[in-house]
Amino acid sequence: MGASLAGAGLVLLDALLLEKYFFETRHYDIGNKKAKDKVRLILITDLHFRHTLWPQYEKLAEEINSHEPDLIMITGDTLDSDGDTSPAAKFLSLLKEETPKVAIPGNHDHKADKDLRELKKTYESHHCDFLINESKTYQLKGNRIMITGVDDFIEGEGRFAEAVEEVGREEHHLLLVHSPLQHEVVKKKVQFINKLREEKDRLNISYAFAGHNHGGQVRFLNFVPVLPVKSGDYVNGWYNKEKPFLYVSKGFGTSTLPFRFMARSEMTVLDYYL
Repeated sequence: MGASLAGAGLVLLDALLLEKYFFETRHYDIGNKKAKDKVRLILITDLHFRHTLWPQYEKLAEEINSHEPDLIMITGDTLDSDGDTSPAAKFLSLLKEETPKVAIPGNHDHKADKDLRELKKTYESHHCDFLINESKTYQLKGNRIMITGVDDFIEGEGRFAEAVEEVGREEHHLLLVHSPLQHEVVKKKVQFINKLREEKDRLNISYAFAGHNHGGQVRFLNFVPVLPVKSGDYVNGWYNKEKPFLYVSKGFGTSTLPFRFMARSEMTVLDYYL
């Protein structure tokens, strides 16, 4: 009986505290691994700010800064559906001002108490681009990298064709979507667009990055009882055997249920060789 109670207590401790507050940092090498040049990208997602900046977010900002990223990418759900921008602004103020940042909206951002105009204003006041069906070029250590950010396709209106209307073939082209399922829609549109273009102008997206699924948030080994709407079969980690390679982050915050189990919060460091 005592052992059972102790076991239950450890499970509750893990679910309510450890997996939310003690996140993991995942590190991957991507791109042409024979190349000498590299840029460091950091991916964070699903921060789900409500009304308070909790200590784990301060720790996250410190960890991000310690890796000295060349670009920070945020793939949606910065706010929870009942959240406001105040803790988001405080978090962004903890990141190094000179580090380029780019973000896109998620479904909860659309439903939040503050509308996207307020979130966009918050981002831009902290030197972060907020891409909604837009593409932007970044010069990182002398390397040209194109980022395309697409609006959420659950609560928003993703218009990929509009986002890449003036984008041609890029050696380094990255896609940001909130739900990983959305990248399947984008892949079909890329195929359609490329059929209408000359080879030199065809889109060449190398990597796609997403969140939304929280790694299941509550799971039992490889069994995931529930995933958010429009998640597809994606949970977390790497997908696709050819371009665009997709990475789905477990994200950082929680939604609906205030805990995680066997789906520890994460941030992702990507050393992109090019």
